[in-house]
Amino acid sequence: MAFTEGEVYRCPDPECGCEITVTKGAAPGQGGDQNPTCRCGLPMERVH
Repeated sequence: MAFTEGEVYRCPDPECGCEITVTKGAAPGQGGDQNPTCRCGLPMERVH
């Protein structure tokens, strides 16, 4: 599924604390279908 505007992704490492908010979603079928990678190297998790 493509990124959707307003989604929040957070690094699972509590010592890192990095978080991003999607401000412009990807068009369907145009990428944005994998979780972003944090600067520390871990895959970020979508906050529900």
